[in-house]
This record gives sequence, C-alpha cells and structure tokens, in this order.
Amino acid sequence: MKRSSFTPLDAASAGMLRKIARGDGALAWLQARWSRIVGEPLARKIEPTALVGRRLTVSLLDPSWKKPVEATLPELERKLALEMPEIRPTISLR
Repeated sequence: MKRSSFTPLDAASAGMLRKIARGDGALAWLQARWSRIVGEPLARKIEPTALVGRRLTVSLLDPSWKKPVEATLPELERKLALEMPEIRPTISLR
C-alpha cells in the first residue's frame, strides 16, 4: 500500500496559522485551541485573556481553583512552549 505524502488539512492549517499569528492574532489562535491544549476540565476554569510579548494573562473563572491552577502553571507553560515555540509564553494568573 502506497503511503500518502499529504498532511491532513487540520494539521497544516494549524501550523500555518501558528507561524503567522502575532499579537492579537496569536491570542485568537490560542483561544481557539485552548481546550485542546490545556484539556477540557481546566479550560472550564481558566481562559487566556491577553498576550503581550511573551506574557500570557490567564483569567481564573472559578476562584476556588486558584491553588490547583497555580500548581499546574509550570506544566501549562511547557505545553504552550510546544504549541507556540516562536513566543514561548509565560503565564500570569489573574
């Protein structure tokens, strides 16, 4: 069986959008993929609200989750560095 050399459209478009996203475009790209990056349960507790330079501001939607979210910040930053290697955002929780 011959193997296809085509890249799935979703993967190709995500890669292209990631490369061209800057400023507000980078934030919009991140918001659109947020639940996939952080996981659905955590995406219901926090959301990305601003990206200035490398600083990503994440708003806490449920104050009772502050400590658990703070504990996950290093892992979230590692995931974001893989998703957005051009920016490698650091997270500020608000």
